[in-house]
Amino acid sequence: MSSSKKFGGKKPKVGPRHELKSRFGGRGSPLNGTGRAGSKDKARKPNRFVKWWQGSPRWRRVLVILGAVGVGFGIWFGAQWYFAPQPTYSLSAIVYPLGSGTVNPNHGDYSGGTQIALRATPSANYQFGSWSGDAAGTSPEVMLEMDSDKSVVANFRITEYNLAIQVSPAEAGQVSPGGGKYSSGSLVTLTATASAGYEFVSWSGDAAGTSPEATVKMDSDKSVVANFRIAEYALTAQVSPAEAGQISPGEGKYSSGSSVTLTATASAGYEFVSWSGDAAGTSPEVTVKMDSDKSVVAHFVPVRQRIAYNMESGISGSVVVYTNELEGGDIVEGFAELAGKFYAQDWTFRWTLEIFGPEGRKMYSWYRGHWVERNRREFAFRAPYRGSYKIRVTHNSLHDKYLVIEIEPKGWTLKSP
Repeated sequence: MSSSKKFGGKKPKVGPRHELKSRFGGRGSPLNGTGRAGSKDKARKPNRFVKWWQGSPRWRRVLVILGAVGVGFGIWFGAQWYFAPQPTYSLSAIVYPLGSGTVNPNHGDYSGGTQIALRATPSANYQFGSWSGDAAGTSPEVMLEMDSDKSVVANFRITEYNLAIQVSPAEAGQVSPGGGKYSSGSLVTLTATASAGYEFVSWSGDAAGTSPEATVKMDSDKSVVANFRIAEYALTAQVSPAEAGQISPGEGKYSSGSSVTLTATASAGYEFVSWSGDAAGTSPEVTVKMDSDKSVVAHFVPVRQRIAYNMESGISGSVVVYTNELEGGDIVEGFAELAGKFYAQDWTFRWTLEIFGPEGRKMYSWYRGHWVERNRREFAFRAPYRGSYKIRVTHNSLHDKYLVIEIEPKGWTLKSP
């Protein structure tokens, strides 16, 4: 069949419009193979993007292509980052000094960006000081971000406790060493020293005892008080010889700085002579200042003068004479005693005691006494006036005799044998 018959005896017109339609599957398009549109193969309209693309200038099309390529690359790199494996970093934590505490956690591997909470715990007698290395601060807890390998140091120090010291009363003394900070577990030896006029009594608070030295163990904050009081000093008083007298007030304790007036009183037959030791002078009253322990001695002597003389034997007699200057009205009293070994041939021998006044007048006389039967003689008289008085003793034994005279007032001296 001819082509003219196929189209109803007419030859189809072909122009630019028909060519465009056939290019995009329109009527007469070879896409349906018939040249006409059937019921199932309708003519397709041009795509808007295609129209826009064909109608766009070249520079715009270049920009679109570049944008599409950029988005593609962005998606590709993002996917690489998102699905790539996360990096891991190591943690190392140590303590200084060794044994002073612990850190938790102290090591491990962690994903990048992980937040780690570190906690430092001190050992006994230590306390946390600070972090160093890849951590900082003075709090025992710190946060650490694992964005690289990390190394940290937890620094501890020996715990220090405060020692407070008081003195009561404040002016009474001092304590050394003074108060302050001391390492945990250390032993502090305190020494209390009293000021002048005071004495240490005891410790109180976190120390005890009556010794001026005390040791305090610093295992916590401590507070001690050194207690003082006005010092008391001992006064010791003696009498020499012991039976010769007494001292009042007697021995005892007296406050520091006080003045004690002592009075020496002689016993019968004695008289006070002087003080010695921590007192001096010849007055029976003396004042002692109690600024330390004191010791005094009151010296007494017999009121009567004691004369002892060895009278040699002599068939023609043995004589001894003592003299003294007396005031008118002086009372003279005493005794004379002649002693020695008894011999039979001395029964007939005698001894005499005589006292003479200044003008030679005999004031007292005793004689004819056999020395074996009556060897002691007491005497007493009143001196009528001032002058030199004399005592004369004689015996006619064939053997030596021992003469003892006790007399008052004193002052008798040997004149001649």
